[in-house]
Amino acid sequence: MKQLFNPVMVVAALTLVSACKKVERIEVTPKQVSLTKAGQTETVKASGVTADGQPVDKVKFEFSSSDKNVATVDANGTVTAVKSGAASIEVKGNEKSAKVPVEVVIPGSIALKGGPVALTGIGTKATIDAAVQDDAGRPIQGAQVEFTSADTNVAEVSGNTVTAKGVGTTKVKATSGELSQTIEVTVKQPEVATIAFEGAPASLKVGESATLNAVAKAADGAAIAGITPTFTSSNEKLATVDATGKVTAVKVGAVTITAKSGEKSADAKITIKKK
Repeated sequence: MKQLFNPVMVVAALTLVSACKKVERIEVTPKQVSLTKAGQTETVKASGVTADGQPVDKVKFEFSSSDKNVATVDANGTVTAVKSGAASIEVKGNEKSAKVPVEVVIPGSIALKGGPVALTGIGTKATIDAAVQDDAGRPIQGAQVEFTSADTNVAEVSGNTVTAKGVGTTKVKATSGELSQTIEVTVKQPEVATIAFEGAPASLKVGESATLNAVAKAADGAAIAGITPTFTSSNEKLATVDATGKVTAVKVGAVTITAKSGEKSADAKITIKKK
């Protein structure tokens, strides 16, 4: 007797086999959730599989957060950042479970160390240390900070190094994303201990000129950049001198050129000779 093929019985058998599939583990994607803004979301997707990796259909999953103050999760697996911290999302289905670690890092502030900055002497430098912190006060590793000076005539900044350019006060701004912080930078000159002429000529002929170099020095003997002394002639009928120290011989005789800065001064004696 011939055995007849019954499609209904085949479908029923396949349905029974599928229904007998047992969930042995839950697979989730992504394996880890990283969020950087309050309210930012990412959805965790889950699937049940058998021991040999075959998918199991129609598994109902439940999602829960280990710390709702850090991140929440809804019935669809959508994770929402609340504040910085660490949590985990647990997925349950058919008596099996899996966990997804969640890291929330929301930049909260820039902490500056070493301020306010006081620089003494043109060309002197200082380093500003900056650390970006999340809203839980934890340092954010690898966060980039850019620095700008409000007045580059007073101080320039390259990287996190500030260089004095002129006497005065300015602010250096540190920026990271939407965060910013400022630090005050003051530049002053060291006190002048001495004034010294370097290479002043002993004599000039009438009609000749020479520019005198007068150097202001600190107590340690180091030259102070950015200080220009005032110059005067003891007798302008014999020799004149301008603001840059340029002396012009006018008439035969002996003249003294004085360079002065504050209370300190130096003299250069020059003999004016005939042509």
